[in-house]
Amino acid sequence: MKKNYSTMDSFARTQLGHLGTKSALYRIQWPTRIFAFLGWIGLLVVGIYYPITIGLALFGVGFLNYVLLLSFRISNNFFTKPTTDSAITGQLPSWPSFSILVPLKNEDEVIHATLRSIEALDYPQYLMQVIIVVEETDQLTRRSLRTLTLPDFFKVLLIPALPPYTKGRALLHALPIATGEYITVYDAESRPEPSQLRKAALALVGAKETTCFQAKISISNRSSSWISRHFAGEYYEWYERHMRALSAQGLPFGLGGNSFFLSKIALEKAGAWDPFNVTEDADLSVRLIEQSVKLQLLESLTTETCPDSATNWINQRTRWNKGLFITQLVHLRRTLLSRGFGLEGWSSFWLPMISSALTPFFNIYIPIFMIMSDLSYATTTVMSISLWLLLAFNLGCSWVINFKTYRQLGIKQSVLGIFWDTFRYLFLHLSAGFKAYGEYFLAPMHWHKTDHTEPEQSNRPAPAPEAQFSLS
Repeated sequence: MKKNYSTMDSFARTQLGHLGTKSALYRIQWPTRIFAFLGWIGLLVVGIYYPITIGLALFGVGFLNYVLLLSFRISNNFFTKPTTDSAITGQLPSWPSFSILVPLKNEDEVIHATLRSIEALDYPQYLMQVIIVVEETDQLTRRSLRTLTLPDFFKVLLIPALPPYTKGRALLHALPIATGEYITVYDAESRPEPSQLRKAALALVGAKETTCFQAKISISNRSSSWISRHFAGEYYEWYERHMRALSAQGLPFGLGGNSFFLSKIALEKAGAWDPFNVTEDADLSVRLIEQSVKLQLLESLTTETCPDSATNWINQRTRWNKGLFITQLVHLRRTLLSRGFGLEGWSSFWLPMISSALTPFFNIYIPIFMIMSDLSYATTTVMSISLWLLLAFNLGCSWVINFKTYRQLGIKQSVLGIFWDTFRYLFLHLSAGFKAYGEYFLAPMHWHKTDHTEPEQSNRPAPAPEAQFSLS
């Protein structure tokens, strides 16, 4: 690669050398993006000259996508054997040490509750090392931190403000100074339950480097807006149903961005984080699985706030969609025969991700195609009626699943209100999906900062001198 990287962060440059073609940087260079763009243009041109052939082909792929995604949701919600939360209790002759990495960027008082939650973890403090990673130029976060009196086992690590400006780059800076046997990550809005480290230690002690445990994540501000209400339902379905089902069967899944626990040895062996991928968690999941590290659900809960406005939601989901698309470009084909996946594991990991990435486009394409083609509602052929019923069945199942999820979360919403939430949420997905693909071509490493809100107001602590910090 001939591009000049003299202004790149040195840790990112070194990591690029370690990861090689497994880094996202090799899939976001201009030649690759131009080639992908020309592919879209080529499909459009062929569609103009052969509209029926291309139209029916896309239609078939779209309906197959609907059936695939719906089958996952129906299976997880109605046909998976219920499992009970097995309490993780016990004592160890010697508890392992943990390094907790907390990357922050442009955060204000919202981080106070997070740091208090970490400090309140029921675990020997001499076995905890908390590394707060902040860019040198991030005055907002540094001012907010100066209002806190941090315990001795907290350390603030200042890193240069150099590209790429990603969470993965920040975590790479913290890894060399992490002294814990095990590593975990908490975000600015993470609120782990007090017993989480003890549960993780008990689970990890027998697994050593062979397993990575992911705690469940729940949304705490579910009542702040209809968006956060539906977002909470999404997370509940993902962690309590989809991820739980895969974990019970020993099948791989994508890690969340925080509250996962693994040994430092396993993390380094897998290559740690890719600083050029805006969804570093999905990328890390792939490389852990390739190293035969088993992913399992930990029966522990972390609460966090989610975006409650359309703009904030679309920006966050744009980054997720873009990063997942890039992750597929990097790893999808080459992992098909990977020893860590296997065919069943490959399918359970990748197919839901592929299906979710395609859904925004087919949500627009299929109804338009059916109305404008001979499959319109005005026709009475068996095929047209069957296809319209299948589309209605898909929407109906989504409605029923969301209704079930709302009830289990204790969200009070009318049946029509749930349907309206489901319908509006589709348009948010459409916006984020198209924006993500546009950004892949124009700004593949742009990081949309999620604005975090604190649902409960807390008293602002008195300012403390900067000398309390351990700066590196």
